[in-house]
Amino acid sequence: MNFKTAFPFMISIFLLTGCWGSQNIDHLFYVGAIGIDYKDNRFIVYVAFTSFTGLAKVESGGALEKSGIAVGKVEGETFNIATDNLYPSIQRMVSWAHVKSIVFTKRALKKVVLEDVLDVLDRYNEIRHTLWVYVTDEPITKLFFGAAPLLHTSPYYSLLANPSEIFNQSSFIQLIRLNRFEADMREDSKTVRLPYLSITTRHWKEGKKEKPMLNLKGMCFIHDDELQKCFDRSKLLGIRWLEKQIKRTPIYVKKGNKVVASIVVLKPKSKISYQRKGYTPVFNIEVTAKGSVIELREKLTEKQLVRLAQKTVEDEIRSLYKLGLKYDIDTLNLSEAMYRQKPEDWKKFSKNGEIPLTDESLKKIKVKISINTFGKEKLKY
Repeated sequence: MNFKTAFPFMISIFLLTGCWGSQNIDHLFYVGAIGIDYKDNRFIVYVAFTSFTGLAKVESGGALEKSGIAVGKVEGETFNIATDNLYPSIQRMVSWAHVKSIVFTKRALKKVVLEDVLDVLDRYNEIRHTLWVYVTDEPITKLFFGAAPLLHTSPYYSLLANPSEIFNQSSFIQLIRLNRFEADMREDSKTVRLPYLSITTRHWKEGKKEKPMLNLKGMCFIHDDELQKCFDRSKLLGIRWLEKQIKRTPIYVKKGNKVVASIVVLKPKSKISYQRKGYTPVFNIEVTAKGSVIELREKLTEKQLVRLAQKTVEDEIRSLYKLGLKYDIDTLNLSEAMYRQKPEDWKKFSKNGEIPLTDESLKKIKVKISINTFGKEKLKY
């Protein structure tokens, strides 16, 4: 290689920037969760900083180390102004690239708040649109400190940051990511469902002390960018038969008011069909599922067990529908089903994006359940 050929190559080496502008990971503060409240026309923003030091040691085979959580609180006229007010007192550079969740208080679920927050999140390049979205009426600071799981595990493995594994094992309240939340909010026909978080101290102790833990309390319903109402999970049993991502969920089969068996169902499927009866829209629902018997408290034939299980699922769906009628909420998203199947009818019948529903709007609920296995025990009667 002669000098004329080598000279440009040598110059290019010196012009390479390398990693001179990079930061060591322990020199940054990482925002793991954002909380948003709204009061007196002002945004109140909470940020939870997560330490990855303990996480790195455990995953590399080191000893378990207690992970710390720090929570900051700032206010501002807008969401962006509030977050900018963090910087004067933070004392280190902040990374927003690892935000795992965003939590709204119930009073923050207003059009003016949602439009502002989503606009900033859409524009800011560090924020990923795969973060989880939740609602709560707990104090945000209390909620974030309750995010630390048992046995000093990193908050990275908490319900706020990584709820998928929990959901796969026991599916009920459908989780929702920011991109799906935004897409659903833009659908005039859709009632958006958000997981509803609380703190519980009833079930766990650690070191002989009560351990506050995050709890999926229920679900909140939103339409036209405004909160309609939140319900506890005990009133929402029928919702899981209409969600598309349910992996594994139990049926507690009842005979009268007594539970006589438990069946675990994997990946149930549902279909909502729409038709016009004169000038009245009516809907039918079909649910198909396969399950395994986990508990059998009475001697039942397979036919009896299936019949009772199907009746339980039908009752759960109809109960949820009636709950929606009581509060004027389309809990089953029947309006969305009509819009997808007959958009011209939806335009004709809808008011503010929703179909007026009555007791007669939901006709048939057809449930078909088959039993795959009775476990290690065989059904002998």
